[in-house]
Amino acid sequence: MEQVQQDGKAGFLGGCLVSLFKSVALENIMETIVYAIIGTVVSFVVSMLLRNLVGLFKKK
Repeated sequence: MEQVQQDGKAGFLGGCLVSLFKSVALENIMETIVYAIIGTVVSFVVSMLLRNLVGLFKKK
């Protein structure tokens, strides 16, 4: 009985994921990946600049 219920849950989740992937266009996924990469790089550069600025003010 428990095995049937787990299989039903797995089937439900699998169906949700397949319908989600079908409804999302590949262009949207690629755009999201590019934006994530750009956001990561900008965040890293800003944090390095702020770290250097704080270091300059501490030396004075």
